[in-house]
Amino acid sequence: MKLCYQLSLAAVVSLSAVSAQAVQTPNFYQCSGKKVDLTLVVGSNAEVGIVAPTTSLNLTIGRKDYSFQGEEVTTESTLIGDLYEVTLKFIPDFKIEHASVLIPSISMGEAPVDFKSKLILTTVNTPFAPTAFEGVVNPSKFIDISCQASFVYF
Repeated sequence: MKLCYQLSLAAVVSLSAVSAQAVQTPNFYQCSGKKVDLTLVVGSNAEVGIVAPTTSLNLTIGRKDYSFQGEEVTTESTLIGDLYEVTLKFIPDFKIEHASVLIPSISMGEAPVDFKSKLILTTVNTPFAPTAFEGVVNPSKFIDISCQASFVYF
């Protein structure tokens, strides 16, 4: 009995050591869909290290290119993953255009992980008018994207 316990304990310890070394959280995401390309680098908010110091998001929608860094990229954790959001256009008293991408929680081994997600383009109408606005205030367009998660050293 004692030998069996020692063997099973040794197996658990060795499996834990292997999985602890092999599993990591990705910090680099490349996504593409219909007329859309997105690159997301998740930063560590540290000055030095092996990962990027700040989060950055580069987005191409059709022929328009956008680039965002640091505080321009907001992050919100949800039950289905992290939601990264940027403001594409802000016209006071008229509308605000946002782009959001949902990145699920991923435990990655040594190889990149492929997954599907959504890019959400939302227009928040903020009309300044004497009459009340009628209709959908924040219509969204959902774009299917194919993504690859990996870990990149900077």
